[in-house]
Amino acid sequence: MDRSLEPLMDNRTEQLADGVWRVEVTTYVNAYVLANDGCGDAEGLTLVDTGTPRSGPRLVRSIRLMGLDPRAVGDVLLTHWHADHAGSAARFARSSAAPTVWVGEGDLAVVREGLRPPVPPRRDTTALGRPLSRLVPPPPGVPAVSGLADGARLEAAGGIQVVASPGHTPGHLAYLVASRGVLLTGDALLNVLFLSRGPRLLRSARSIEQDTIKRLAGLEFDLLAFGHGPPLLKRARERLAALARVSR
Repeated sequence: MDRSLEPLMDNRTEQLADGVWRVEVTTYVNAYVLANDGCGDAEGLTLVDTGTPRSGPRLVRSIRLMGLDPRAVGDVLLTHWHADHAGSAARFARSSAAPTVWVGEGDLAVVREGLRPPVPPRRDTTALGRPLSRLVPPPPGVPAVSGLADGARLEAAGGIQVVASPGHTPGHLAYLVASRGVLLTGDALLNVLFLSRGPRLLRSARSIEQDTIKRLAGLEFDLLAFGHGPPLLKRARERLAALARVSR
C-alpha cells in the first residue's frame, strides 16, 4: 500500500489497501469503506455493512476523517441482516446520498420489512441459539433494498464479486474485491482472539457452514477482513485453508 495515499485518521479507522478502509464502528464491530476509483477522489464510495442502528454518525465521521465525502456513498452492501451489521442501512438509505442498499436474497425479506425471521430449525442452530434467535432485534427496515445472488459482480471498487456464504444466516454474503486482494467475510469467519468459524450462538444454517469455509478458502486474496475483530494481513490464505481442513 502507498502510505502517501493514507490521510490522517483516528485510532478506530485504518486503511487496509488502496481504497479500502476498516472502521470499528463500535467495540469489535466493523464496517468497511471502499473507494470506487482506488483513492476516493472522484468516483464515489461503497460501504460494506453499517454497524448498529446508532453507528451511522460514527461511520459518517470516519469517512470525513479519511478526507472523503459521505454524500459520495452510492452503494451499501450488507453481509447479512443482523442489526450489528445492517443497523444503520435505513439511515443511509434516507440520507441525501440515497445509496442503493443490497443484501443476499436469503436475507432480503428481513431487511426489507424490518421483521425478525422465523426461528431456525433445530438441525441448523444450537440449543441456546433457538431461544436467543427470538430475542435478536431485526434492523430498521429498508423498503427499497435490492437482492444479490451468488456470483453477481458489481462494478464498484474495481469490481466486487458476490460470494454466497450461508451458515450464520441463510442469505449471508462475502465480498471479494479481487483488484485489491481483499476478501470481506462478514460473520462467516471470526477473528476475535483467533481465527474461527463465525459466531456460533446465532447461526441459522450450521449444516452448510463447513462448505462455506471451504469455498472461501478456495478464493484468491491477500487479506482477510471480518465483521468482528482485526484483519489478517499475513498468511491469510494459508490460515484459512488450515481452518477449512479442521473445522467441523
